[in-house]
Amino acid sequence: MKAALYIRVSTQEQVENYSIESQRERLKAHCISKDWNVYDTYIDGGYSGANTERPALQKMLNDLDKFDAVVVYKLDRLSRSQRDTLELIEEHFLKNKVEFVSVTETLDTSTPFGKAMIGILSVFAQLERETIAERMRIGHIKRAETGLRVMGGDYDPAGFKRHNGELIPIEAEKKHIQEAFNLYEELHSITKIQSELKKLGYDVWRFRRYRDILMNPLYAGYVSFAGKKYKGRHPQYISDEQFNRVQALLSRHKGHNAHKAKKSLLSGLIVCKKCGEKYHTYQTKDKGKTYRYYICRARRFPSEYEKKCLNKTWNYTKLENLIIDEIHNLSYSKHIEKKDKPKINFDKQLKKLDYKIEKLIGLYTEDNIKKEVLDKQIDKIDLEKRRIYEAIEEQEILFKNELSQDQLHQYSIDLTISDFPKKQAIIEKLIKQITIDGDNVDITWNFSL
Repeated sequence: MKAALYIRVSTQEQVENYSIESQRERLKAHCISKDWNVYDTYIDGGYSGANTERPALQKMLNDLDKFDAVVVYKLDRLSRSQRDTLELIEEHFLKNKVEFVSVTETLDTSTPFGKAMIGILSVFAQLERETIAERMRIGHIKRAETGLRVMGGDYDPAGFKRHNGELIPIEAEKKHIQEAFNLYEELHSITKIQSELKKLGYDVWRFRRYRDILMNPLYAGYVSFAGKKYKGRHPQYISDEQFNRVQALLSRHKGHNAHKAKKSLLSGLIVCKKCGEKYHTYQTKDKGKTYRYYICRARRFPSEYEKKCLNKTWNYTKLENLIIDEIHNLSYSKHIEKKDKPKINFDKQLKKLDYKIEKLIGLYTEDNIKKEVLDKQIDKIDLEKRRIYEAIEEQEILFKNELSQDQLHQYSIDLTISDFPKKQAIIEKLIKQITIDGDNVDITWNFSL
């Protein structure tokens, strides 16, 4: 069994005999007693346990597939927050089949008693979460009952600004929204609304924003929470009758365009080289026949932009076949340079930095340097450690993303015979982005060429 040792110290804890070396000795002794091999030691020197933003801890979480257990000297070495501790153990360690052991407490998830202790801690944590959630829910309901909008985020709804919890009308946007409701009753199309509003001199918003506005009872004078509506204290922009008429019209079109993106192999991958917008799919019908295309958003919805994009609209089947052909023709020996460089072992560099931290703290405890000097030097060393961890992550991504000739060959076969979900998954695995500039299609791969 392979174990990862995690050590955390803050400056004051070094003085209180929580030094890096004393923790390391205790953890190694525990592993010897269990007949476990030490995979690596992860050390965060000079870091608080109040949060999980620590470089060595994050590095350890990225390495969970390389060992079987995490061993700490004491539970608070992992975190001083019960919530963070449980999240690390339950959501990271145990989900990745990695046991957790605290040497000075009876907490060892590889034993039945240790698992029971985690269960007990989880019950109390769950009780705390549910109590907080219930209090918040009651507060939201009371707020809605008094006619105040329950804020779902730090933003103002279209047509209003917030002041001391109240919604204050923005007159220019109020007229814009009223015009949108009137036009939708007349035209039954959000795209046509955008076109008409542009002619009237309004700054046109995005399609989704208009759809959200048209469906929101806020503009009929209501606030809502948990599926219930309450009479609001803010001004009513449209009548109840008009809001209900618009909902009836919207329901007729609901689902008309649903799942189209899911049926597109290249959904979310294509970017327009001319304007930077995403391409998406749309379809037309002529004499009972359906035609599908990939089109730049700024060409499809020109009313939302200062200038209509004129980049090429591609036939759906033609573009997908072109991309699949590129994958079929991708030759590992021709296009992918074999990485002959050996993996760099950064362990020595990290150990030298940890030794420097220990030495500095030793000087501080003997009153040979001031606290300000210690903190400044530790900050410098931590910056070096962060850079090393970034280099380690980049190296691992590079090696992890190497594809063998056999893998590429198998992907080519699967693209021919597989069902749609698997084909889409393969394309998303291989391709990072597709850029279109007229007839030119450029592919950015998810692996190095």
